[in-house]
Amino acid sequence: MTAALWIVAAAVIGGLLGFALTAIYAAAAMSRSQQRMERKVRYWQAETARARDIAERLARQLAARDLWTKPDPRQEWL
Repeated sequence: MTAALWIVAAAVIGGLLGFALTAIYAAAAMSRSQQRMERKVRYWQAETARARDIAERLARQLAARDLWTKPDPRQEWL
């Protein structure tokens, strides 16, 4: 009877330990995935800001050279 109790106890402890290790591994994988996504978001936010700065600088240069074409209000676009 005590041998069966030891086997059941070992199985329960093994199951709990396996569950804990799986949960830890899954949490670490999710954390790495989240960090990777955050890096991608920061990269594309920086790229967007850089592109906006370039567009604003080019618009100022065109305006300074009076090359900025203003749309004709009489012309209708489809």
